[in-house]
Amino acid sequence: STYPEKQYAVRCIKLGAAGYLNKSAHPDEMIAAVRKVAAGGLYVSAITAEALASAVFKGAGSHASRNATESLSHREHQVYRLLTTGMSVGEIGAQLGLASNTVSTYRQRILEKTGTNNDVALALYAERHAKSSDL
Repeated sequence: STYPEKQYAVRCIKLGAAGYLNKSAHPDEMIAAVRKVAAGGLYVSAITAEALASAVFKGAGSHASRNATESLSHREHQVYRLLTTGMSVGEIGAQLGLASNTVSTYRQRILEKTGTNNDVALALYAERHAKSSDL
């Protein structure tokens, strides 16, 4: 995007973008970002991650308990850990021996319990809570 990251990145990610990268990014960063997203992962620059973290932290208290991961079932916790590493639903299903639809159901429950609305927000949530809980 040519727009300032802090102004538009949060909105784009909330709307479901798999990543956000400013047009002024270094070509190597652009290539890495495209490869990561093409492989089913998520990508945001450090500036975007900071803006997203700020947005998530502002809303975390109103959407979820301080440590919502405690309410996850064993299987939800497994899926949560894999989602936060950037694995796709299909990759998680293959690793855990589950159908993609089943993993998607677990993913939706995890998003609801953590008060997040996409995988990037979930990864930021996980990073924030990693210090206060055992992932």
